[in-house]
Amino acid sequence: MKQIRTANEQDIEKVTSFLGQAEVSAVGIESIIDHFILLEDDEQKILATLGIEKIEQDGLLRSLVISPDVDQTNLLTLFKSAISLAKHKELQRLYLATNKQASIQFFAMLGFGQVESRELPDHIKDSNHITQLLGKTDPMLMVSQIER
Repeated sequence: MKQIRTANEQDIEKVTSFLGQAEVSAVGIESIIDHFILLEDDEQKILATLGIEKIEQDGLLRSLVISPDVDQTNLLTLFKSAISLAKHKELQRLYLATNKQASIQFFAMLGFGQVESRELPDHIKDSNHITQLLGKTDPMLMVSQIER
């Protein structure tokens, strides 16, 4: 039995460890832990994480880490939960960056559309996460309006 929930302060260590195992940066996690969605098994072991970094009135999806036990249905539920959390946090748009061409169709199904880096608002373009990604790779950038 798998469960999806929003992380809380008691999860900081567990989330940091899970991200570390995947060699994903956990810098600043303490301040945004309540912007993380967790997928856990029945023993409360983390199977997947997805975080939202709030930047002004927008959000940037990050820290997506998925263990091999997670199927597409669980992944879809994880993203839908993140979108629901973004609504709850009153965000206007969600941005994401991916270097996996195969995932673009999946994100499009969730309402994300492609956007050029020059079209990003400055507060997103200047975020540490996007600055680092654009410096290393040429990711596909996508955005979704959050429906009220």
